[in-house]
Amino acid sequence: MFFQRVRDWVKKKDASFFFYFGGRLSAGVFDIFTIKYVVEFLSREQFGEWGFLGIMGAVMVPLLTLSLPQAMMRMYFDHSKDDVAAQQSLVTSVGLTTLLGMLLLAVGAPLLWLIGAQPGVTALFVSTVVTARLAVTYFNYLTLTRNDYGLFFFSKMVESAVYLGAVGWAVHAEGAVGAGTDRLAWLTLCQAITLWVVALTSAGYYVRKGQISLRAKLYSSAKYRELLHYSLPLIPTFFLGWVLSSSDVWILRRLSTLAETADYVFAVRIVSVVGLVQQSAIVDWPRFYYGQMRDNKADRDRVIARRMHVFLLLHAATIGIVRLIERYAYHLLGASEFTNGLEYLGYLLLGNYFFLIANMLTSGLGYAKKTRLVLLVFLIPAVLNFGINLLLVPHYGARAAALTTLGAYALFALGALVFGRSYYRFQGLGIAFAITGLAAFLALV
Repeated sequence: MFFQRVRDWVKKKDASFFFYFGGRLSAGVFDIFTIKYVVEFLSREQFGEWGFLGIMGAVMVPLLTLSLPQAMMRMYFDHSKDDVAAQQSLVTSVGLTTLLGMLLLAVGAPLLWLIGAQPGVTALFVSTVVTARLAVTYFNYLTLTRNDYGLFFFSKMVESAVYLGAVGWAVHAEGAVGAGTDRLAWLTLCQAITLWVVALTSAGYYVRKGQISLRAKLYSSAKYRELLHYSLPLIPTFFLGWVLSSSDVWILRRLSTLAETADYVFAVRIVSVVGLVQQSAIVDWPRFYYGQMRDNKADRDRVIARRMHVFLLLHAATIGIVRLIERYAYHLLGASEFTNGLEYLGYLLLGNYFFLIANMLTSGLGYAKKTRLVLLVFLIPAVLNFGINLLLVPHYGARAAALTTLGAYALFALGALVFGRSYYRFQGLGIAFAITGLAAFLALV
């Protein structure tokens, strides 16, 4: 009875963001200890290699899923709330396509040794972690689409707790894990196990709910073409998003030292505290925005603007908190050898703020199904980010990467504002600009 009342209140107030944020915040507590253990477990150079593997794995997901889970989230709102058969057909069809991508990756993983890391660990990482990530990505989009915040909270807690337990055991069990490459392999297996636990739990939940069913009528070829018409332009968009947000690590790994790469990756992990707000907002925003546009109530634009202001204020406040505790955080995590990253931490914090704004604004283009315009919004800052990093990183290292990232994210937000204006009804821009000024002051001063 109590949980039903909570659920009714959340639906009435549309307070789902705070449950998504709570899930990430609770998982973040586990992640603090996980980072501490990983820093203790790996050498500085291995930590840089581990970060490099992570960003290389991320770029494979939209390609191997054809970005269909993202398209599923948009197409889901073309059906009425009560059209269960249509929802079931969409969800099951995309699920089977994702499964096919997983099988192809598992078979072809040994051919992917050429992405740049140590071959044995790379093949293991791709065939286990990335394969599991495909399944988790699909279920994440389904969870957010249906607003199953309870499952989201549970998944985040399980993933963080299992991973922390495995890494903590390896650190404290003397002689349990060998030195060198074996340590990267151990972390790979730990992460793969946690992701598969989450994926299988989600699969069982949605089979029981009837959203995934082998009895469902699968999409016809015409409907698949419609789905792909929306999803395929998202593949280069996500690739450009990776270039925008992660190519700096790739360039540092190639043109600088592993030690400097490690400093940068660790700074990014500290900035991920801000990401608790940023990612919670980003995952909740499309569902919220698409739902508001579909229902088209009289106060729609005011409600959308108010929600945006709340997200931006929360993000700005979190930037201030991180700046206050950043040195203590490095000390707490035993990361004194990574402190070179403190000099450019503020640039990364403010860059994340602009990244949040841009993602919220591009939802207008997404709802209008103008995915080619979204591609253009990503293209300009991504190309500039990559090109300038290639020029500056060999001479100025991680500091140049951080400054270039900040500039690229700011340009990304500006492009989203300019190109999205025809499809997105902006209200309260003055308030948004004022909050942006506050965020810049907290990050840089």
